[in-house]
Amino acid sequence: MKKVAILQARLNSSRMPRRVLADLAGRPVLLHILDRLQKSKELDEICVAIPEVPGEDELAQVVEKAGATLARGPEHDVLSRYRIAAYQTGAEMVVRGKADNPLVDVEMMDEQLRFLEENPQVEYVFTRGLPQGAGVESFHQRTLDKLDYLARTLEYRKHVTYYLLEHPQAFSVQVLEPPQGLRRPHYRLTLDTEEDYELLRTVYEELYQGEPIPLIEAVALLDARPELAKLNADVVSSPFRVEQFGAAFAKL
Repeated sequence: MKKVAILQARLNSSRMPRRVLADLAGRPVLLHILDRLQKSKELDEICVAIPEVPGEDELAQVVEKAGATLARGPEHDVLSRYRIAAYQTGAEMVVRGKADNPLVDVEMMDEQLRFLEENPQVEYVFTRGLPQGAGVESFHQRTLDKLDYLARTLEYRKHVTYYLLEHPQAFSVQVLEPPQGLRRPHYRLTLDTEEDYELLRTVYEELYQGEPIPLIEAVALLDARPELAKLNADVVSSPFRVEQFGAAFAKL
């Protein structure tokens, strides 16, 4: 089965515009993420899905220069953008990632993909308890088609899996658990605000040596220096992040 990671990305974001190209240790955030995903033992292809609007042409050039597959689609109907990317790449299994998460955990992603392949009846899988921004969602291409059929309102379509997260009973869902050393759901390792950027810059200044930083090392740094985690502790997370829906899957 062909396994494709699809990263949604845009420059014209409402919170911290152009953050996907923000500098971390001399390289754009997006390139750090692509470097990490290339370490995967399961992925067959990496695709970046961006809006089909002129203002995103600079981002398209960065993606193509990096050697990743580029897909373009509606700016606000991100669910349709994902379907376009999935059909363009021939994906049978899809990883949904975001281009503002430079410390995504590839080992946990690979575990999700292996689980889906071994349990084809499961439609959707995610890992509960990782730091915010370190996780991804994985599902079959047919799950994407099912979401496209069921998710009719703009709010559902802007957030791709939001319908599933609100209606988990309509899908076969599996929740995986991370190793205890990575179970830090209160840490924010995503990039939405200037406070997030300050934290991530410090992490990269301390730990980056030309290779992707293992998530366990970033977690250990925040454990040892709690003042760092406080830099963005007061940032209010988007209500549409999968991490916010733990209660929906509490019985799984």
